[in-house]
Amino acid sequence: MTSVTRLPGWPQLTDDDVEAAVFALRSNRLVGAPGSAVDDLESAMADKLGVAHAVAVSSGTAAVHLALQAAGVGPGDEVIVPAHTFVGSASPVVYLGARPVFADVLPDTHNIDVQSVKSLLTERTRAVLAVHLNGCAADVVALRRLADEAGVTLVEDMAQALGTRIGDRSVGGFGELACVSMFEQKVITSGGEGGVVLTDNPEHVERLKRLRSHGEGPVAGKPGLIWAHEVGYNYRLTTLQAAIGASQLSRLDEQVARRRENAFHLNESLAGVEELELPSEPAGTVHAFWKYVVRAVPGKGRRSAAELAAELRARGVHTLLRYPYPLHHLPAFAEHRDESCPVAERLSVELFALPSHPGLRTEHLDHIATQVKEVVVGK
Repeated sequence: MTSVTRLPGWPQLTDDDVEAAVFALRSNRLVGAPGSAVDDLESAMADKLGVAHAVAVSSGTAAVHLALQAAGVGPGDEVIVPAHTFVGSASPVVYLGARPVFADVLPDTHNIDVQSVKSLLTERTRAVLAVHLNGCAADVVALRRLADEAGVTLVEDMAQALGTRIGDRSVGGFGELACVSMFEQKVITSGGEGGVVLTDNPEHVERLKRLRSHGEGPVAGKPGLIWAHEVGYNYRLTTLQAAIGASQLSRLDEQVARRRENAFHLNESLAGVEELELPSEPAGTVHAFWKYVVRAVPGKGRRSAAELAAELRARGVHTLLRYPYPLHHLPAFAEHRDESCPVAERLSVELFALPSHPGLRTEHLDHIATQVKEVVVGK
């Protein structure tokens, strides 16, 4: 076996990505003018994910912000968000003067619990944000049914789930709007930051494009003139970023297939380690395995997730806790501290992620599995 001393990192940009970036730079069209690389990325993303429209923005968090604003979220409204997710799923709710309401999650998939959502719906609920966590599909079929019955908007946060499917459909097409991230560490990147809002509703598209560019748009009856129809933001994606994103998107299927192979290899290698609960794929779905997340099963004499992660990092295996604090326990959401999400609270001290990205090969995965076994069970 090849000696492993340093594991490859992620992301990994190819010559094609670099050439796409150079071409965009030489075009002298650096912001998303009509016919630019931004249009190309939007068309490719919509086509790939099976939705009618895609609007590129500067980050995944910007995508969540604009999607919620397009859904009509504003001061006094409530938005139901899972307690176990990245802070960027909840902070845009506060940007809009609304109140996040934290739902509990499921113990197996770690995704938002439909029954918890149902118990939290009130007359003030304006939207439900369903996060497809770690590349595992949330139950957006049931959530869309519940949202429609309650008269609220379902927004999908698929920042971690490019390549995830339910049946033969990509996630992102089940909600009224959906949000993609192309941050450096995601399934694909647009050169460090980037995002996309997806929708089948053409009424949202004009407003999303206006909001991403200072609220400006054409003046009716006055060709060539624009004005600010409302207060907007500078959330534009550059053509350089869009070109890199489109290049990476062209390899999405290959990258997701590799992530899945790596995850299943780790599952096979770590099978039988009773101290760990390994990730699984819900029936009828395709898990993109953006993160390979394991649970440190508690028990007498067993080590915690934090202890295991620390020792693995010391051995050169980049290991992250997922997520070490539920959102309602963060200082940013201090007013929610007394709310109860028992599953999210328990998972916050039990979960950690092992490397499994497409840059890893069999010898790397075997090295990771060996290190995990030595740390967890001493063999």
